[in-house]
Amino acid sequence: MMILTFRGHEATPGRLDPSQVRIEDIAHALSLLCRFGGHTDVHYSVAQHSLLVVRILERIGAPADAQLAGLLHDAHEAYTGDVPRPLKTLLGPAWRDLEASASAAVHQALGVAVLMQEWDGLVKHADLMALVTERRDLMRFDPDRHAPWTILDGIPEFDAPATEGGWSPLWWEEAFLDRFASLTGRNRGRAQETESAAVQV
Repeated sequence: MMILTFRGHEATPGRLDPSQVRIEDIAHALSLLCRFGGHTDVHYSVAQHSLLVVRILERIGAPADAQLAGLLHDAHEAYTGDVPRPLKTLLGPAWRDLEASASAAVHQALGVAVLMQEWDGLVKHADLMALVTERRDLMRFDPDRHAPWTILDGIPEFDAPATEGGWSPLWWEEAFLDRFASLTGRNRGRAQETESAAVQV
C-alpha cells in the first residue's frame, strides 16, 4: 500500500525508497503533525519540535552538521506518523523496525546518514531537553498528581519558550525549509525548479 504525499508523490511507508523522499513533503507533513497525540494546550507540531531542537543545539554551540541532524531527527515521521512513546513500547519490535527502515531511507535520500550517526548522542540530549521544555510550557503536568517521567531525570529545561507565537502550520513549514536550506547551503528556489522540471518530463 502506498500513501500519496503533499507534492503528489507515492511513498510506501513499510518499504520507503529514498527516491520517494522529498524535503518539501517532509516539511509540510511535519508542520501539520501534532506532537503528543495532540494533547497540548495549543497546536504543536513535529516541525516546531524539530526547530526547538535546533535552537537548543545552536544555543549550546553545536556546529551546523549537528543542527542539521537535530532538524531531521524526526523527519521519517512524515511517512510513519508521530507515535507517542508509550504506544511505541506497546508496538514493540515491529514499530522499531518500521521506524529504522523509514529513517534510513530519509537519511540516504537527504545525504545525511553519516552525520546522523555522528551526532546521535548530542541530538538525543537536545531532544530530551526539548521534551522537558515542552512538558513545562505546553502540557498540564503536575508532579504531585502524575507519574514521574523518569526518562527526564537530570535533564535541564531550555531557558526559552518551547514555541514563540501561534503561527500557522504554513509558517512552520516555511521555517523548517528555510532552516534546512541555510544548514545545507541549498537554494530552495533552484531545488523546486529542478523538481518541477523532472515532473514535467
